[in-house]
Amino acid sequence: MTSPEIGAALEEGFDTVVFAVGSNEQHGPCLPVSTDTILGDALALSVAERLGDALKAPTINVGCSMHHMRFPGTITLSRETLQRVVKEYVGSLSRHGFKRIVVLPSHGGNFGPLGEIGEELQRSHPGVKVIVYSDLQGFVGVLMKTSERLGVSPEASGAHAGESEVSMIMWAKGDLVREERIPEARGFMGEFDEKTAQRIFDHGIGALSPIGVLGDPSGASGEHGRAYIEDLTSAIVEHVNSQ
Repeated sequence: MTSPEIGAALEEGFDTVVFAVGSNEQHGPCLPVSTDTILGDALALSVAERLGDALKAPTINVGCSMHHMRFPGTITLSRETLQRVVKEYVGSLSRHGFKRIVVLPSHGGNFGPLGEIGEELQRSHPGVKVIVYSDLQGFVGVLMKTSERLGVSPEASGAHAGESEVSMIMWAKGDLVREERIPEARGFMGEFDEKTAQRIFDHGIGALSPIGVLGDPSGASGEHGRAYIEDLTSAIVEHVNSQ
């Protein structure tokens, strides 16, 4: 959109804006390092469309990925740097007249840092509703429920570069999936709970998987990807509208 088009949309009542906070990090042998940013684009657009009278702002494409730095191509920010970027990003949107700003992490390492500044963002912008979706376990839980409905085990669906993420990239930008490498992309197949997540953040994802994958993408499909995005959208929109 051009600047005048955005201004016109605001005048017409499009006073909600949604933006994702993604990452640039390894996603195993069959997905690009931009995976979380691509998914952020797709999910934020889907949420904005479902909310109605909402625009999607550009996805922040670098996040907190220290736990992936063992793998080439990963770029990370410190918690403090990401938090400052998001604060200034929200400040810009608020200045232009948006009355509801939805901050949507699409990378697991961003949920905690953004959750820490949610109340500050709200206090800093009186008259603006700033909603930070910071429930990582809830986000993963939606994916697990969807995978169960699709007949995919939670272990295969995975929490990083497994069946669910590969399916979502197949749906959002399928030409970037290295399908010929899917057979070698089976990774950690254990339960992903809070203890497992903390182990990853403390010791790096390599402590669980030498290829940086949690799950098994062998059953991935674009059809599954659409279902995952739709269910995540429903859960996030429900959360936003309850605030």
